[in-house]
Amino acid sequence: MVATVTRRQLMGWAAALASTAYIPTAFAETGKTRLQIRTRRDLEVLDPAFRSGAEDATVCRAIYQNLFVYKPDQDGVPADKLEIELDAAASFEAISETEYRFTLKPGQMFTDGYGEMTAEDVKFSFERIGLPKPGGNISPYAADWAHLKGVEVDDKYSGRILLEKPRASLEYILANASGGIVCKRAIEERGVAHNIQPVGSSALRLTGFERQRQTTLARNPDFQGQPSGYDQIILRVVQDQKTVELAMRSSELDFSDADPTLADSLANVSDLTVEELPGIADVWLGMNVEHAPFDNLAVRRAVRAALDVDEMLMAGYDGKVVRANAMIMPQLLGHWKDAPVHQRDPDLARSLLAEAGMASGFSAQMLVLNQPTFVNMALVAQAQLAEVGINIELDVRDGGSFWSAGKGDEGKKLQLFIMRFNGALDPNYLAFPFASNQVGVWNWQRWTAPAFDEALEKASEAMDTTARASYIVDAQKAMEDSAAFVWLTHETLIYVRRNSVRPSLGPFGTALTYNRFAPV
Repeated sequence: MVATVTRRQLMGWAAALASTAYIPTAFAETGKTRLQIRTRRDLEVLDPAFRSGAEDATVCRAIYQNLFVYKPDQDGVPADKLEIELDAAASFEAISETEYRFTLKPGQMFTDGYGEMTAEDVKFSFERIGLPKPGGNISPYAADWAHLKGVEVDDKYSGRILLEKPRASLEYILANASGGIVCKRAIEERGVAHNIQPVGSSALRLTGFERQRQTTLARNPDFQGQPSGYDQIILRVVQDQKTVELAMRSSELDFSDADPTLADSLANVSDLTVEELPGIADVWLGMNVEHAPFDNLAVRRAVRAALDVDEMLMAGYDGKVVRANAMIMPQLLGHWKDAPVHQRDPDLARSLLAEAGMASGFSAQMLVLNQPTFVNMALVAQAQLAEVGINIELDVRDGGSFWSAGKGDEGKKLQLFIMRFNGALDPNYLAFPFASNQVGVWNWQRWTAPAFDEALEKASEAMDTTARASYIVDAQKAMEDSAAFVWLTHETLIYVRRNSVRPSLGPFGTALTYNRFAPV
């Protein structure tokens, strides 16, 4: 996430963006083209406000417009130096740190005959996330629009975003999935059917959806900006890594992310290119602090002391990833470079168990997603914990039941689990799943700490990057003190593509933009 959004910056962007013009590319006017991309899991909710994860968000970026988006080809640019370009907006300017004015380009049409985008659609899109109506559904991404006071509509195309107080993440929010502009009338008329029959206005539109198999996107002929590089993009659900390898070799897939274990073998295929980037995911072993005996701090510290993270990573990733010691990765604002590096200490673990009155050990369950990476790490953890008297039964589940296991009251039953959260450029976005108000949603640890919430709130308001980074480090120190998290890795981003494909990976490879993929 871009770290600072000052009035000067936004004023400067607005001036620069006013002269930006969309120039259709030549390849978009040639014959029919099709691209086949792997997606790790089935799509569920193609609505920016209620998307279920990274896969949904990636499609949302392709079918919905934002006021502005990040420019392409900014790999390696520091997060606070990224440049943006106008998308749905003809202009965008900062009146103050709490008031921003936008004007839409006229003639931007929603698909399926839903008419022209207006400022009322912008107001509806942002307020339904940040200011839900009493009794209405609460977006799991409400934190993205924290501090939103409202969106005032000035005329058909113009309006103002009003904040209660400064919001450091505003640029990131507007440029990403929570800044997607939906059609108010389509949402109200289609209801839940809109989740898989979305009405957007961007370069791609959804034309087919087969659950557990594939989703089809097609070029939107009414889109006035830069057209999609492909006539058709098919997103195929492929969970198994071996299947990914075979599909890439046989041309059944043209682009895929991949586990590090596949990188070497696919790098030797003449028609393929493998690209590696520093990872931006969080993978950790979590403990439910409401469930005995993990409600005891000494027990949680014992678990942490009993584990050898490096051995777990060797089993899960063939040792081809760097271990993590805190929530924020080195390339982002708020990285805690002096975070403790916990080494395995079985004697300390036994001592802590004795301190907790559990010298003879105990039994517990560990929830794991049924993918080799996570299962292999869990098996190593199981063996290491057994050495200090903690007997673990693995609860291995497929994606359908795994991703709902921590939600609502069902989450109270969890004990230990290995979790992966796909990251983003914004430290507040990375941290929000651990906030108190996320218990029963994304906070599967069910851990609450006023110090963490306070640090996160201060970071969200801090327009000074140094101060903001300090608050994010304070939040991570509160997590460290809880011992509810054993950080494992931020992974390595690995993308495999056919040589004939030019992908658009987004800043630091974190935001695949399908509508910008193009033939070479």
